[in-house]
This record gives sequence, structure tokens and C-alpha cells, in this order.
Amino acid sequence: MYLARIIARQGKTYIVEDQSHQQHQCHARSQTMEAVCGDHVHCLRQHNSHDVIEEILPRRNQITRVDNFKRKKTLAANIDHIFIVISPTPEFSLLLIDKYLACARVSHCKASIIINKSELIHDYSINLNQLESTYVNLVEYFIAMSAKLGYGISTLCKALHNDTSILVGQSGVGKSSIINRLMNNNDIKVMPVSDQIQQGRHTTSNAYAYRVNDGGKIIDSPGVRTFTPAFTSTEELITGFAEFEAFAGKCKFNDCLHINEPGCAIRHAVDENIIHSSRYQSYLQMSKELPDL
Repeated sequence: MYLARIIARQGKTYIVEDQSHQQHQCHARSQTMEAVCGDHVHCLRQHNSHDVIEEILPRRNQITRVDNFKRKKTLAANIDHIFIVISPTPEFSLLLIDKYLACARVSHCKASIIINKSELIHDYSINLNQLESTYVNLVEYFIAMSAKLGYGISTLCKALHNDTSILVGQSGVGKSSIINRLMNNNDIKVMPVSDQIQQGRHTTSNAYAYRVNDGGKIIDSPGVRTFTPAFTSTEELITGFAEFEAFAGKCKFNDCLHINEPGCAIRHAVDENIIHSSRYQSYLQMSKELPDL
């Protein structure tokens, strides 16, 4: 029996890395055992076939979304740092950024924003200063970089430390290209953004963890067009908005949902430009997406 960590899944086969950084192919002992990238597992060595995953160790956290069929899908586990990757093209969504930030905070992860393809910022009239002013106090790092030209990579390397990090974001923003730069190779398949729909094409179909900084890992996750965190309550959603914390307990009603209740301290903070309006609009939209309890 040996301790390992899931670094990828290919169909029913898992790729694990043991404590000596040796990789092994494994099958799960049971079909009901759903391991994900980042899981710590106990594996039983087999001499004539794939090794067997006997146990998934308890997760410190997990990144879980709700799909179009209202099913929960866990993307990765035991994450230290979520890097939200955006770019001038495909056009980015503030709502998507806010969903990832809320997910990170609820999951007790650090969060940072990477603006890739930043050489195109002026071509697409992106107001970088406005974007930074909205998020600079909510993230660990706000990194403008270009995987194509190579600048910003050293800043990202320092931000990664020896953490387990994950790159998340829309299809076509260049997550795999960033990892190619980090790994100094071109082994990861990348594809250009579709000019017709400007939404990008999925090239990473499964999460895969790469070793960086002599101990850290960075997970390349499949690109998305939408992302719905698997929040189960308004309280959990509120926790996801860090700037709301300063106004906790200051609303007129203890059960205030910060939507249309009188005497709401959050809405007053929005009116006074203490909380960014775009962030509050994201909160309202996300509250509509909560499951009916």
C-alpha cells in the first residue's frame, strides 16, 4: 500500500503520483469511488495489472459546480489557490469572475486573477485600471501577462509558491498556453479562439496536475462557458462575498437577504459606492441560481 495523489483521469484509469514523484496507472476498487484531480489516495500495488485505489482520503476542500442538469460535478480537491484566467478575447464576464471568487472564499482557497493576452488590452478597449480597482482588494495577485510573449510568467511563478493551484476560466483564454510557458514546453495541445462564436474551443477535456516549483502543483482545468457554484444556501453565498463581511449584523432585519429588504446595510454600501455595483449585481444573479430549499 502506498500514498499517492491523483494527477489526472483518463476514462476509468487514474494517473497517480506517489511520494517519490513516480507515476502509476490505477483503477478504483469500486465504481462508486469518484476520485478527482488533487485527491490523496491509498493505492495497492499490483504486479500484472493496474494498481488499485483502495481509499480516497478526506478532502480539505473541493471545487464543485452544478451542471445544466442540476447535477453536482467536482472538478478538483485539496486546492490552495484558484487562479481565475481572463483575456480580452473571448470577452470576459464579471459574473463568471465573481462566481469563482465566491467559490474560492467558501472553499477557504486563496484567489488571484490573471489577465492573459494582455498585449491585446488596448485593441479591445479594456479598462484595466477599472478592473483592478474592483478586484485588487479581493485577490492575492492581479497579474497582467502574455503567455504568447512570455511576460508576467516570473510573477506567476512567484505567486504559485509550493501550493496546489488550479487555473480556471472560459475556453480560449489560454490556460494551457500559460502552463506551456511555465513548463517551458509545447506538449499541451492548444487551439485558437473560434472567430465565429468568440467563446473558444475546449482543448483540455480533463483536469491535469503538473509539478512546478519543486513541490507545487498547478492543475489545468477544462474551459467553461458558464460556471455555477454548488452553493446550498443564501448564508453560504453571502460568505462568498468578502466585502459584505464588514456590514454583518448592521441590517435592520437579522434575516436580511440583501435583495429588497428595507434598512439593508449592503444595499446602502452599494449606493454609497463602498461596494462595487457590478459585484452586487453578481450577488443578485447568483441568489437567483440558488436551489429551491
